[in-house]
Amino acid sequence: MKTERNLFAVLCLALLTFLSFNGPEKVKTDAYDYAWLAGSWIGDGFGGTSEEVWSPPSEDGTMMGVFRHHKADGSLNFYEFMVLDKTGLRLKHFNPDMAGWETKEDYITFGMINHSKDRIELKGLVFERKSADEMEIRLKMRSGDKIKTEIFKMNRR
Repeated sequence: MKTERNLFAVLCLALLTFLSFNGPEKVKTDAYDYAWLAGSWIGDGFGGTSEEVWSPPSEDGTMMGVFRHHKADGSLNFYEFMVLDKTGLRLKHFNPDMAGWETKEDYITFGMINHSKDRIELKGLVFERKSADEMEIRLKMRSGDKIKTEIFKMNRR
């Protein structure tokens, strides 16, 4: 009986050791793959002018950004505050008077699908670097039963 318990303990220890070295492979997430997004961008979208400013990644790989949109007549339409990390993008919208669209606790989420040195693919949103000073943002939006893709062509300032 004692020998069986010792054998069981040895087998459990061997299994735990094996799993700790040969467990499921984790996907490497490196925020510096998307560090190219840092800086100030301006372009079109929603029939007006769109601006985004992104900070470089912090030590934990988080980037913060702000967005503002002006209508074609130049009037301010809305703002966004954004956080990008390995899990995806979270954002809140604000009216020109800073009244929030979402409740205090809520925010919009775009889950991370994949990223590479030139592309950040999120669920419903893609940032793609076209050159050092150009990027394209593709945003999928639902209106009733239809899905529309809004394309923003942005240039680095």
